[in-house]
Amino acid sequence: MNHLKFSLSTYTIIFLISFLDVLHDWEGMGGLNPHIMVEIAMGLIALGAFVVLMVWSVQQNKQLKTLKDSLSSTQKELSESQLQAQKLMGEFSKIIQTQFDDWKLTNSEKEVGLLLLKGLTLDEIASVRETKEKTVRQQASNLYKKAGLSGRHELVAYFFEDLLIY
Repeated sequence: MNHLKFSLSTYTIIFLISFLDVLHDWEGMGGLNPHIMVEIAMGLIALGAFVVLMVWSVQQNKQLKTLKDSLSSTQKELSESQLQAQKLMGEFSKIIQTQFDDWKLTNSEKEVGLLLLKGLTLDEIASVRETKEKTVRQQASNLYKKAGLSGRHELVAYFFEDLLIY
């Protein structure tokens, strides 16, 4: 933008100097001659460049405003989408917790269940919970038994199957 202002100022100054020089030479040389014609041509070229740059500047400003408006609108939509996603995740989490309560899971079994739903292996769950893998395996087995499920795949399918569109 500073470059544009410099260019506009430069062409304006060139045009004004050319115009003043033409007036001065016209009086001093007594009329139209090749020198004055060259100066008139230079002045007109500077004026033309000035007009072109002004039109281009106005177009660029319009495009910039349009882009800023679009960016603002997109950022607002993104923010609203993120809030909606957080709300939905919170609701989904409540649904999972309610189902865990209905299955009468212990707190440890609920924690293991959530970690299983997140895709962690039994070894990873044991590491996160700072317990032995055998303990996690037993808690997962208890969870499956209380829920009437045969394993991890059925647990995941129980909560996610209705979310998938096919």
